[in-house]
Amino acid sequence: MRNITLDRPSRYVGRYDSLPRDIELALLDIFEQELALQRRLDILKGDLEVRYDYSAYAAYRSVDKYNDGRISTLNLGSFLRSTGHYATERELLTIIRRIDTDGDATLSYAEFAEFLRSANPPARQVLEEADRAHRASSAEKFRSSLPASSSNSSPLKQGGNHSRAHSQGRGAASFQSPERERQSSPLRESSPPRQSPQRKPILNLREEDELVHSLRDLISLERELESNKVTLALKSDFNLTDAFKIFDQAYRGSVAIHDLRDGLSAIGVFPTSEEVELFITRYDENKVRRLSIREFEQAFLAQDGYYAGMVQRRPSNYKYPLYRRDDCFLADTAIEFRNMWRVHFKVESAAETIRRRLNASPYFNVYEAFNSLDLNGDAAITKNEFRRLIESRGFYVSEKEAEQITKKFDNNGDGRVDYSEVSVPSS
Repeated sequence: MRNITLDRPSRYVGRYDSLPRDIELALLDIFEQELALQRRLDILKGDLEVRYDYSAYAAYRSVDKYNDGRISTLNLGSFLRSTGHYATERELLTIIRRIDTDGDATLSYAEFAEFLRSANPPARQVLEEADRAHRASSAEKFRSSLPASSSNSSPLKQGGNHSRAHSQGRGAASFQSPERERQSSPLRESSPPRQSPQRKPILNLREEDELVHSLRDLISLERELESNKVTLALKSDFNLTDAFKIFDQAYRGSVAIHDLRDGLSAIGVFPTSEEVELFITRYDENKVRRLSIREFEQAFLAQDGYYAGMVQRRPSNYKYPLYRRDDCFLADTAIEFRNMWRVHFKVESAAETIRRRLNASPYFNVYEAFNSLDLNGDAAITKNEFRRLIESRGFYVSEKEAEQITKKFDNNGDGRVDYSEVSVPSS
């Protein structure tokens, strides 16, 4: 629903104009519920801050189960399940999105601590009074336990030094015996050792084989896409300026989903809404659901620098389209341009099918898959690690294919794939 709302073209509303009555009432109801929620959250945050045993860091560590420095839907769901609350994936994403400020679908400690800070923090006097009350209650419990402990340790309380020494000896024995019992406790011996952060869980062999075959399918799709980009680049009249103008009819410098739909319909390509959504998701680096001209170029520039430079150097044809928007190109170039769009939608739909097939497996886990690919354990996957895992199953991967599969997941363009880039909900 959020995407449908964002994809609608904007309408001009004057300064003194009003929205329809039902829409204004619905907005008012949303604002009232949001204010009530914020008031309730602020009360709960204030109750947490006055507790003597609370700290934001300890709370973050209790949720960050794998000690990787970020909270995702995986460890947040595990924490909620351990407390008896079973949240759906949509509910977990809703919690993450409310707290997440940088849009990476994970929570850092700074974001988590800022969310837990109340709007009206308690005064220092309140915290000191709570600490004094805790100390007083602890001292009272200690004093109430003294008569029982002394009666158990020395029944001859009125005796001399010998009885006091005997009492001290018994007290020492009673103090040392629980320690020996704790050292030889079968519960302590049978409890599993704490797992080292370096020994992270990985996929079993069957699921790892399925992951490798899925990566091989993705490489084949990227190879087909790259081949069509090279074919289009060899058309001497194809240029990115005219291709972008087909969709940017208002000369805004960016295109939204409805601009893509209109432009594709004008040149004879009719994709589904899901296919357009997947295309936007892949190439929208800023996550604003609009493609700038630089992001649009990435969809048509080949990975080979020779062919990419060839297309980038070409100027506009300066041909005004009389009948169709793609009349700025020759007939065979226009046909290849339409075919390029169809290949884009085919590749993204097939990649989405692969992702859903993996997620449908009950034994497949994204975090374990990331650890299986992260061979050196540096919390990032490089093209060499993609290549080594695939070649371990007997498949040959070229240097160019390894770069293509890395580039597909690498959203920030640093040549490395971290966990936040593979754990997003869509491919």
